Amino acid sequence: MAIVKKQFYKNHKPNGDEYLFHLARDTESGEVFVIRQSDYLVDGGSEKKMTLYEFLAGGGNRQNALLQLIGTLVPE
Repeated sequence: MAIVKKQFYKNHKPNGDEYLFHLARDTESGEVFVIRQSDYLVDGGSEKKMTLYEFLAGGGNRQNALLQLIGTLVPE
């Protein structure tokens, strides 16, 4: 299984933690999803996979960034 991804949002916390959000696709199955990567100083980092529905249901700056990325895929 090969995963291709494109970063669409980065968030730095005051304590030094960083969150990266990627739109991802499994090249074999065609599944599209969001990956949230974090580098929590406490646990050495983590990664969470979410469906587009789960991610977009939250609303906010991260979700708006993804919607802007999706909008760039539609020709003018």
